[in-house]
Amino acid sequence: MAAKRGITLYHSPGSRAFTAYWMLEEIGVPFSVQPIDIRKGEQKAPEYLKLNPAGKVPTLTDGDVVVSENPAIAIYLADRYSYGTLAPRIEDKDRGAYLKWMVYATAVVDPVASLHRNNIDLPGFDVGFGAFDDMVSALTTTLADRKWLLGARFSAADVVLGGTISRLFYQQVLPEHPVLVEYNARLTHREAYHRAADATWPAHLYPTFQH
Repeated sequence: MAAKRGITLYHSPGSRAFTAYWMLEEIGVPFSVQPIDIRKGEQKAPEYLKLNPAGKVPTLTDGDVVVSENPAIAIYLADRYSYGTLAPRIEDKDRGAYLKWMVYATAVVDPVASLHRNNIDLPGFDVGFGAFDDMVSALTTTLADRKWLLGARFSAADVVLGGTISRLFYQQVLPEHPVLVEYNARLTHREAYHRAADATWPAHLYPTFQH
């Protein structure tokens, strides 16, 4: 499965590829979509495994560049196509918090929430990503007095963490804390969010996902 010229997103409906799709819509660059049906096991096809040996979606190619994992895709796209806008510059004081929340979304929020969804709540001291309640507290405390993760400024970190939060609300994993509900509502008002949601969570298959 050779990489095409330009940007190609390897994407499956009803998957975490929503976040990468949303990121592409936010930066507004042309891209093509290569469907990968994870329900048919197409992510394990030999040609796809050459691009992403983990056999997961999303994967993004940009010419000869291959990137997988949502935070890495978002960091790559924001730095290359929206540096100084969706990505704080390296000398910007917000760059540290930006990178932290990029990583936190999938290194902490996603795994601890997935365990919680399966009725597994580990003591925070025993695992690197901490306890479920600690994760929720970190999010609500941070977002209690600000519009976006970096304050008044929307960034790619909101796409990565916000995409995770939206999916977890859809799966009814996160508590409906007013701070999180209001943050998610602000995210869903973005046009780029809607375009990605329509492509990833079609209403006829996922009628309760917020479009």
